[in-house]
Amino acid sequence: MTLKDYFIFFRWKNVLMIILIQYLFKYVLFEKYDLMVSMDDFHFALLTLSTVCIAIAGYIINDIHDIKADIINKPDQLYVDRKIARISAQYLFIGFNSAGLLLGMYLSYYIGHTSYFFIYVLTSLLLYQYAKYLKVKFLIGNVIISLIILLSILLVLVFDLMPTTTYYNLDDHMLIIRILVLFAAFGFTLTLLREIVKDVEDMEGDKAMGARSLPIVLGIKKTKTALISISIPVAMTVVYFIYALLDHNLYLPIYIAVTVALPLLYFIYAITKAKSKKQFNQMSTLLKIIMFTGILSMIFI
Repeated sequence: MTLKDYFIFFRWKNVLMIILIQYLFKYVLFEKYDLMVSMDDFHFALLTLSTVCIAIAGYIINDIHDIKADIINKPDQLYVDRKIARISAQYLFIGFNSAGLLLGMYLSYYIGHTSYFFIYVLTSLLLYQYAKYLKVKFLIGNVIISLIILLSILLVLVFDLMPTTTYYNLDDHMLIIRILVLFAAFGFTLTLLREIVKDVEDMEGDKAMGARSLPIVLGIKKTKTALISISIPVAMTVVYFIYALLDHNLYLPIYIAVTVALPLLYFIYAITKAKSKKQFNQMSTLLKIIMFTGILSMIFI
């Protein structure tokens, strides 16, 4: 494989989003509020690297177990057994997964909370079980991937902020914790929506795998209803925050309205009209953009 192929195989766009999210929390939110944190620049870089390693390992093991579906769903993007030997992909999975776990073990020891290593073990196991067994289960796979995104956001909170939280700085830290949880919930919900949309897009290949995804079990019409039912409360919550923030920060509500609320409302409208695989792919891309712009709103806080 070429270097470009490896970048695509490792999902470089998703990796960059993980890095961006974690660095925005650390160097925009935490520094803006002058919070006491447990990690210096070097160890925080290791935290991000460990998250990226576990994520890449998850992408690789998913591709290894998804060959049958990918031959149908995206033959032009098939890498395992076509551009890279399966055994080589397995070695890459072991390498990245081991690196992520070892870094997680070291960082847990560094901050004085060795029990936090369990988060890495749990994430790694979930990704493996998702790729091998749970992806074909009804809705479970969608929830697991969404939880992984939530964990990648909360990891910064757990490793960098919580170890320094005391009685004296609890009020300041609780404010940031609430903001982080809000972003994590936003990431979880947008990822869940996107995973369901991708299931509609990949129905043909998933059927060949014997998967019981939401659109396969309920049909496309009811799946659209489920997507709208999840999207409307999210859109209403975003609109509420825009209204609540108007008296505090003019730029932030305008930014959220233009880059999050309006695209989300368009998604709700467009998903009712979507019929072709290309249209569902566009909706999946739109959700990724909304998540990206939503995370960037942190700059205006």
